[in-house]
Amino acid sequence: VVQGGDTILVAGATGGVGQILTKKLLQRGFHVKALSRSKQKSRELLGDAANLDHVEGDIIRKETMAGILDGVSAVCCCAGTTAFPTLRWLGDNDPEKNSFFGPRNLVELAMQSEEGMRRFVFVSSAGVKRYDQGPPYSILNAFGVLVAKEKAEDFLKQSGVPYTIVRPGRLTDAPYTSYDLNTLLKGESGTRKEVLMSVEEKLDGETSRAAVAESCLQSLLHSFMANTEFSIESVVGEGPDTDNQEWVKRFKAMA
Repeated sequence: VVQGGDTILVAGATGGVGQILTKKLLQRGFHVKALSRSKQKSRELLGDAANLDHVEGDIIRKETMAGILDGVSAVCCCAGTTAFPTLRWLGDNDPEKNSFFGPRNLVELAMQSEEGMRRFVFVSSAGVKRYDQGPPYSILNAFGVLVAKEKAEDFLKQSGVPYTIVRPGRLTDAPYTSYDLNTLLKGESGTRKEVLMSVEEKLDGETSRAAVAESCLQSLLHSFMANTEFSIESVVGEGPDTDNQEWVKRFKAMA
């Protein structure tokens, strides 16, 4: 497990979940390496802090990440691209490269870590086991995003690096960084502060970006969450917020 003062690398730190997770980790006393393609954009979105390093690199291009995991105790990979062709695909950022090649590169670096990587948290997606069962996931996978994420999951699970895989549904709440329907409609979770989680890949509901980020952070804190995978959606209720013990209850109740 990790604890305050440890260094966490957040890949995709300028994305919606990545921004929230980075800020949560900083608030809890962790040192964060915020990895993105643009150090300037990272600084604009995340600001500056004594325990924050803005790191420029591209997970798709391994040569840009030399030494990036030096001193790092855990990795949270929140990188993502759009499921359908958009401007975000420019620069080799299509689903196959962003959602498989990139995470695979990071996992390979984690496997070589001299310090011994304590955890690799990978934000995947609902539907990675159901894209061959018809809509909606067959449509979402039209350009291969779910196949790419599934391959990344499998590579991580076979790597020997302690892992946690998080599978949210369609993401809601700011910051809106993608081009999906919820972004266009500014989808919000509202009273859905509670989280429903399952070790099965079977949930279909929407998921708050804040809930995804908090579940990633909480996964890092507990040794029993090593080598686990779970789906998560936001449902009506007060929810665990940032209470460690409330998250432990929900993790241990997963079925």
